[in-house]
Amino acid sequence: MEIRKVDKTELVSVLDLIDEYDRVPSPRPADEELRRIFGSILHSGGCVVGAFTDDGMVGTCTVNMCANLSWSGRPYAIIENVIVSKAHRKQSIGKAILKYAIEFARQACCYKVALMTGSKDPATHRFYESSGFSPSKQGYQIRFDAQS
Repeated sequence: MEIRKVDKTELVSVLDLIDEYDRVPSPRPADEELRRIFGSILHSGGCVVGAFTDDGMVGTCTVNMCANLSWSGRPYAIIENVIVSKAHRKQSIGKAILKYAIEFARQACCYKVALMTGSKDPATHRFYESSGFSPSKQGYQIRFDAQS
């Protein structure tokens, strides 16, 4: 298995994985919009991570970098869209993706890396905790034209 940053030619595979979320798939951005979004992630210092096997891309997450005025101006990272294909779960691929994302944030001098999950499944919570995350804060959100 190889864990690395995704390039723009692999974005359709990322969207294919995101469509495996347990929710109604959102309409995909048009090609030009997809390239703009990807460029914005990269421009801010973030990346899209991919896990690859002989079967192709089997897992992904996005690391978004956020500029910050506190902590001596050090940025922080938010991990989003952590997904491993259903056929490849329970093989430590998710942990490998998160390990890569955490190290990416550390190398970018982030003072923290955070993620949120909407999952109520205790197994999902155990997965994130076993990957080094602690449920240390309460999250709140306002969603605009998006399902929960």
